[in-house]
Amino acid sequence: MGADSPSPAALREMAGCVCFALRRTSRAVTQFYEAALRPHRLRATQFPILVAASDGEEMPLAPLAERLGMDRTTLLRNLRPLVRRGLLEVVTLASSRRTLVRGTPAGRALLARVYPAWKRAQARALRSLEGMDWSRTLEALGRLPRSGAS
Repeated sequence: MGADSPSPAALREMAGCVCFALRRTSRAVTQFYEAALRPHRLRATQFPILVAASDGEEMPLAPLAERLGMDRTTLLRNLRPLVRRGLLEVVTLASSRRTLVRGTPAGRALLARVYPAWKRAQARALRSLEGMDWSRTLEALGRLPRSGAS
């Protein structure tokens, strides 16, 4: 191997990249939940937005994006179909130029219908993680730095 090529050991080490493993797992988990939500015409990316915005409180766009770990553009892209379906409302306050998101009665009714399918999917997903301390894993992943390597 030349100086500008990684060693076989380095390649094996890089193949175990946490980022790659989590992205691959995330795609599989997303597909799993998409199948459960599909009969309700709801995407796995839309579901947490609808849940977060349907707790009865209006929520400003920026805090909602932060709560969901999304950038504002991604949040807006996922909000639009929910607004078109009448599941969420987006209101811009002229006095403060703040944008608020809130669930509608139709959105809460959809969540009530989705709940049994989601609950079955959630139980199946948790069973597949048997023997793993899921809450501890989430806590550990939450401690990862949000930006660049340091």
